[in-house]
Amino acid sequence: MTQSDSADRVTIVPTAAPLTQGGQRDRAPSLPSARTLSFAAVVVLLAGVLAWVVIALPQSVEAPDAAVADARGAPAQDATAPARSSEPGTPPFRQLELERAEAQAREALGHFVELQSALEEDMNVEAWGGPALAAVLDRATAADRLFLEGDYEEALVEYAGALADLEAVRERGETLYRDAIGRGRAALDERRPDAAAVAFEEALAIHPDSVEGRAGQARAERQPEVLDLLREAERARLRGAPREAIGFLEQARSLDRLTAGIDTALAEVRAEIVREAHRQRLSRGFTALEQGDFDAAEAVFADILAERPDDAAAQAGLVQTERERTMSRIDRLHAEAREREDAGEWEAALTAFEEALRIDPNLQFARDGRMRLRRRAQAVQEMRDYLADPAALSEDAVFAQARTLLERARADAGAGGAYRDTVEEFAALLSRAGVPVELVLVSDNATEVTVYRVGRLGSFERRALQLRPGRYTIVGSRAGCRDVRKEIVLDAGTAPVTIRCEERI
Repeated sequence: MTQSDSADRVTIVPTAAPLTQGGQRDRAPSLPSARTLSFAAVVVLLAGVLAWVVIALPQSVEAPDAAVADARGAPAQDATAPARSSEPGTPPFRQLELERAEAQAREALGHFVELQSALEEDMNVEAWGGPALAAVLDRATAADRLFLEGDYEEALVEYAGALADLEAVRERGETLYRDAIGRGRAALDERRPDAAAVAFEEALAIHPDSVEGRAGQARAERQPEVLDLLREAERARLRGAPREAIGFLEQARSLDRLTAGIDTALAEVRAEIVREAHRQRLSRGFTALEQGDFDAAEAVFADILAERPDDAAAQAGLVQTERERTMSRIDRLHAEAREREDAGEWEAALTAFEEALRIDPNLQFARDGRMRLRRRAQAVQEMRDYLADPAALSEDAVFAQARTLLERARADAGAGGAYRDTVEEFAALLSRAGVPVELVLVSDNATEVTVYRVGRLGSFERRALQLRPGRYTIVGSRAGCRDVRKEIVLDAGTAPVTIRCEERI
C-alpha cells in the first residue's frame, strides 16, 4: 500500500452498540427478566458486528472522492467518525445521506435511553405504565434491528416514533401524578384523610421522591387528630367556653397549619370573646337604666363610646338614658293633651302635643295627635265653608267632594263635642242638597235658553226641571236681540223664572 493510498483510507473507531437499554436501574438485587436476557443476546450479536467493522471493514472501505464531496457541498469525513455501512458501488452522495441518517438515529437513540432511564429511575414507570413501556421497548428493539442491518433511515423513523411514544408515556405519568396530588389536596380540604392518603400514595408511586407527595401523606396521617381537635373546639364553643375552644384550635393548627378553616375559626372565637365582654358592659348599663339609676347608666355608655365612638347600642343607651330623665314630663304632656282633646279643647291639646315634640321629635303619640288635630281642624273649616255657602253644592264635582269630606269626618269616631255637632249640621245640609227641587222656566218660545252645567234647553214657553238646590246661571239668546243672563239660588220655594230676549240690537 502506497503512502497516497494510506492517506485516502478512513479510520473506523468502534462505538457503543445502538441498542436501547431497556429495564429499570437496579434498586435491589433481583434475577434478570426475559426481556433483559433478550437484550443481552442482542448486545453479544452487536459486539460481533462491531468487531467485523473494526477489523475487516477498514481494508475495503475508501473515503468518498474529495472532488465528489466538494461537488455535493458535503463536509469531508472526519478521521475519527464511525464507519457507515454501504453496498458496493453506493454513490458518494447516497453514502453521505446514509451517514447522516446513522448520526441522527444515534442521536435519537441517545434521547430515548435518557428518557427511558428517567422513567425507570425517577418515575417508577413499571408501577403505573408497565404495558405501555413494554410496547415502546418493542418498537425500539425493532429500530435496533433496522440499525444493525444498516437501514439507518428506517431505523431513524422507528427511533423517533419510539421516542415520541416514550414521551407520551412520560406525559401520561406526569398527568397521573398531578391529578393524584390535586385529588389529595382536595380531599384534605374536604377533611377526608383516608381519600387523601390514597391519592398521595398514588402520586408517590409515580414520583417516589416527591416533596409534595411526602408532605401531603404526612398531613393525611395527622388529619384525623386535627379533626378530633376541631370537633372538641366546636363543642366548647357551643357550651359557651370560647377560651377552651381556642386551646383546641391552636393545638390543631400546630399539627397542620394548612387545614382549611382553622385560622377562620380562631378569629371567630376571639371575636366572640370580645363581643361577649362588650355585651356584658352594655347589660350593666341597661340594667342601671331600668332601675332608674340614670347617672350610672350614663357613665357605662360614655365609657363604651370612649373606646368605640360608633357603637350603635351604646349611643342608643345614652339617648335612652336622657330620654328617661324627661319621660315623666312627656307622660304629663301626653295625659294633658288627651284630656284637652276629649273635651274638644283642640288648641290646648295641640299645644301639649307640640311641646312634647320639642322634647323628642320622634314621639309617635305626639306626632299622631298633632296630625289628627290638624286634620280635624281642617275638616271643621271645610264643613263650615260649605255651611256658609250651601248654593255651591249644586255643582256635581263640589257635591261629590262634600260627600267625601262627610265620610272622612264621620270616620273620626274619637272626636266629640263641637266637632260632632259640626258633622251633624253638615250631614243635614248634604241631605237637603241631595234632594232635587223643581225649577220652572218661562220664555217666549223664541228665545234659546241654556242653563249652565245642565245644558241647552232650546226655545219654549214653559219648562220644568228637577235640579239639586244651589246656584245656577241661566242665559237666553235670540237673533237681533241682546242676550239675557240671570243667576239664581234654587231651593224648594223658588218661584218660576222668566227668561226672554226683548231688547233689540
